[in-house]
Amino acid sequence: MKRKRAGLAITGLLVVAIIAVGATLALLSTTTGTKTNAFSSNRNISIQLREDKWDGYTFEDGAGDSTTGEAAITGREEDMTLGVNQAKAYLPGQSIPKNPTVKNNNTNGNGVETRVALKVTYFIGEQQVTYETFKNKLLATDGIEFNNKWEQIDGNDNDNMADIYLYQDVLGLEEDVNNTTTPLFSTVPINKNLQPGEDGKLPSFNINVQAYAIQAGIDNMNIGEEMVKFINAN
Repeated sequence: MKRKRAGLAITGLLVVAIIAVGATLALLSTTTGTKTNAFSSNRNISIQLREDKWDGYTFEDGAGDSTTGEAAITGREEDMTLGVNQAKAYLPGQSIPKNPTVKNNNTNGNGVETRVALKVTYFIGEQQVTYETFKNKLLATDGIEFNNKWEQIDGNDNDNMADIYLYQDVLGLEEDVNNTTTPLFSTVPINKNLQPGEDGKLPSFNINVQAYAIQAGIDNMNIGEEMVKFINAN
């Protein structure tokens, strides 16, 4: 009987010890206060695309929409030095001025250095075509002369038949100092042997150009791959 009571007493002590240990472990906990680290930025990226030889619309004319060129040529509809006016009644053998150029528009301290690219698409009538088809059907033998400051990084065999050209230099932030590209090309040379269609008219065609920009200076970034992905996603 004494041994049984002693056993019960020991068991009870073990239970008390286990509870005590459990309570102690529960009390051994801690935390810190929350540190709030707020990040904000007033930096932004902005570019302009101009073709002043085409429509007379320069970078100094501001950031308005020059897509159609209509605002740029108001009052200069008879100015036949502009490509947009020549293109309305072009002739075989003519070289029509068109000089797509990009500028880093942020020089006010809030901008960033940028890498820029141009996407060029070609249409004969309503049909989009590759550059090779466009050249063979409409252009002089040597085609468009592209400036070697631009590297073609995509095109010809891709699904949307758009050609993408990456400018080789970073566009900086200082006004008039490396913040503007050279033109991708300067003229569109029409084949001197181009013939009218069955309707007696020369073909209608379009060359569409759109500019894109990505922040420069990211370590280990393949700018060509990133630019193609960005353009194809937009």
